[in-house]
Amino acid sequence: MTRKLYYEDPYLKEAKAKVVEIRDNDLLLDQTIFYPTGGGQPHDRGTINGVEVLDVYKDEQGNVWHVVKEPEKFKVGDEVELKIDWDYRYRLMRIHTGLHLLEHVLNEVLGEGKWQLVGSGMSVEKGRYDIAYPENLNKYKDQIIELFNKYVDEGGEVKIWWEGETRYTQIRDFEVIPCGGTHVRDIKEVGHIKKLKRSSIGRGKQRLEMWLE
Repeated sequence: MTRKLYYEDPYLKEAKAKVVEIRDNDLLLDQTIFYPTGGGQPHDRGTINGVEVLDVYKDEQGNVWHVVKEPEKFKVGDEVELKIDWDYRYRLMRIHTGLHLLEHVLNEVLGEGKWQLVGSGMSVEKGRYDIAYPENLNKYKDQIIELFNKYVDEGGEVKIWWEGETRYTQIRDFEVIPCGGTHVRDIKEVGHIKKLKRSSIGRGKQRLEMWLE
């Protein structure tokens, strides 16, 4: 199985690896810093030996495959240099951790067990939570932003650990959340909410979109 360096150190920007297998445009390496699409988080961008990586995905065996633009430049056994687009990855790390913090803030503002998460997603621009809640969330928007930004200013460690095959995250002493994504070390890195937008997505369901500074 591919050694997942992005879990061992999500701040790694470059690494070396060996090509294990090639299928069409897809490269399998012995280890990688490239995060594959999963858990609502998009795959990393970057290059392998200067060749653009177009997609990254994980197969059923847990191996991470890299779809490259010019596969003819590689052969099995090659030692290659991996470089991720760090600005892109770090933005996603901040947004992903920010969504976990938003979950805690919603529990405080709306009441734990009073709302339900029905969907989520993120891009390099923003994070999204779809929730079921009977009241219009615009009523609580200022309170949510104020509390979120207060926690960011205070800071707090983001702890990550494994129990068997399941990976868990926890901000400070808040909720323990199963998650396979990449995160920052401290919520101070997340930054303040720049904009929080609420929209209706159906009966009793609302979308919260979050942009960070």
